[in-house]
Amino acid sequence: MLKKNKLRCGVVATLAIAGMAFGAVAASADPSPAGYRTLNGVGSDTIQDVMNGISTVTPNMGSYDAVGSATIQTTAAGNAFNRPNGSGAGQQALSASSDATGSHLWGGVNIVGQVDFARSSSGPDATIAGTDLTFIPFAKDAVTFAVNSASDFPRDIAVGSLSQDSLAVAPFTLRNIYRCAVTTFNNSNGDPVTITPLLPQSGSGTRKFFLSTIGLTETQVAGCATSTVNGVSVEEHNGLAITGPGAIVPFSVAQYLSQSNHTALPTGVVERRGVIDLGRIGSVSPFSLVNGVDMLNTSFPVTRSVYNVVQTSRLTDPAIAAAFVGSSSSVCSNTALISKYGFAPLIGAACGTTTAKQGFKY
Repeated sequence: MLKKNKLRCGVVATLAIAGMAFGAVAASADPSPAGYRTLNGVGSDTIQDVMNGISTVTPNMGSYDAVGSATIQTTAAGNAFNRPNGSGAGQQALSASSDATGSHLWGGVNIVGQVDFARSSSGPDATIAGTDLTFIPFAKDAVTFAVNSASDFPRDIAVGSLSQDSLAVAPFTLRNIYRCAVTTFNNSNGDPVTITPLLPQSGSGTRKFFLSTIGLTETQVAGCATSTVNGVSVEEHNGLAITGPGAIVPFSVAQYLSQSNHTALPTGVVERRGVIDLGRIGSVSPFSLVNGVDMLNTSFPVTRSVYNVVQTSRLTDPAIAAAFVGSSSSVCSNTALISKYGFAPLIGAACGTTTAKQGFKY
């Protein structure tokens, strides 16, 4: 497991004790230099950094972070509108921008033609009928859990399954933690520690993926898991929310690696991991050591594809096709850059496919 040095741990711990507003710490790397681009993307926090990096080598691409100023304006003639935060919000904004039969309203503002792609860390929603949106994969991520480095919270936890729900003694699994069938663990002194299951903000693709992985619905975790700490929303992949010994939250392995490598990346990535360890699932580490460097373990039991989502009717648009479609697209060609940001690039025909679809999202 990757660990932070003692000095850094002490600094972050001091900030946490002082009541640092962790929700305010996030990357803010909108298109730089400032100006309007041909292709404008919004949405997922998970892949915002890697897409910011790719935008530096892809002509006329602008990627707007999930968190930053309250509003953004992506075209010279367009309106300023609320910044979409998360995969779901990105898909909704893309739908509002694209759907000729809709109102084009996002947060009460007409955003027609202002969003060209949505970053998404979750795939198509099978409950949304239609083929209006195409999800174009370009990399693999892994998702595990994060806990406070100073805590005795177990570091190796199984996913769990529905078949175990009827057992008289609930196994210590992620599923049981997030449905509050398991509510404590014993620290090194043998004293019980209350578990605080955390989830990222509503609309987060990581939240949706994690709940699907452990087989729970929003209804099943209501009253158990929380998305706020001290009144502040838990932004995904922000480890500063993990301040208590019993806190646990899903975390992107690629985001963890990207933040750990932030000084060597071509775009600004804010180090916001705090003082956390990432756990093993089923005794498998989320990291692989390659030439002395920690990389994402593609054999980890919980992995997912990540996507750029575009309007299906625009797949043949020259700018969109060149940027996203097929293995020779700008996104798929930048495998070394994708790896620098902690993801495992999809290779060959697996990258840039256009078969995954859903309807507009509202």
